[in-house]
Amino acid sequence: MNPFYESAAMVDRSDRGKLRFTGEQNLWFLDQLLTNKLDDLAEQIGAEALLLTPKGRISDHLRLVRNGDAVYADVEPGRSDELLEFFQQRVFITKAEISDVTQGFGLLEVFGPATDTALGSAGISVPTEIPYAAISQDDLIVLRIIRPLPGVAIWVPRESLEQTQASLLNAGVAHGKTDDLHAVMVVEGSPRLGIDFGDSHLPQEAALEYLVHFAKGCYLGQEAVAMAQRGQVKKRLRHLHFEQEALTGRVLYGNEEAGTVTSAAEIAGLSRGVATLKTSVPTGARVTVVSDERQSDAVVKALPGTIDGPKLPSARELRERLQGSKT
Repeated sequence: MNPFYESAAMVDRSDRGKLRFTGEQNLWFLDQLLTNKLDDLAEQIGAEALLLTPKGRISDHLRLVRNGDAVYADVEPGRSDELLEFFQQRVFITKAEISDVTQGFGLLEVFGPATDTALGSAGISVPTEIPYAAISQDDLIVLRIIRPLPGVAIWVPRESLEQTQASLLNAGVAHGKTDDLHAVMVVEGSPRLGIDFGDSHLPQEAALEYLVHFAKGCYLGQEAVAMAQRGQVKKRLRHLHFEQEALTGRVLYGNEEAGTVTSAAEIAGLSRGVATLKTSVPTGARVTVVSDERQSDAVVKALPGTIDGPKLPSARELRERLQGSKT
């Protein structure tokens, strides 16, 4: 069994890039550039958002958390330098400052049904169970996350990283592997930037509408996203439920090529894949995936948490729910 489904398991994701946004207009600055509504992000609340190209294609996926007057964001490994330059070039007279804190912080993610109990045993406070809620303790920032599984992301000063890991291991947290986490992401239908989607995808093509606030003001790439929302995209990320082994490769629907499986994994008898398919292939359809001389049949499903998939609340809904619980 994959350790992330058992008691509690930890993976070190300190290789991810990390940025810090400060200044009295930092929220306004982020709101002008990213797809989600961030200008009213409450203290110790997190969110996810996309950075798009001017043509609406996906450049980066940011996971943010407000802690005090600062907003921290983690991004894909190797992206912090370019993103730092991008944001700094757009500050102009805005009262916002951006710094790269990748080397200053480690990042741990813990998943599993015993996560909260284990963190408590390690002396680490946990936020409310509402996703994207955060709590700070000493120099740690603990953020409640829901993808690919419910768990927490912990920002840790580099000098405390080994000690924090040791405390979690002593509290019974297993040491998970990155490959195991990637398998969980595929099985749970959580696509990966740079592998399953990227700068050839609009948010709607990547089934990431939940990261876009369609009623807010302008942001980079908004016009292309709005046009796609009024029409119909020709491709979309889907979740494949294989009937035999999980394969990456070409997807055939009938006798025609209909897309590509970019990720595939098997956990405890569940064989799943993430694919970009033509939208002419309906959910519920049976397709065949061909990889070299092997092939495997699968059923097309919507990705969990998408507008046509199994319901997961959006970041905005969760933030508003949390704010309502405080009043």
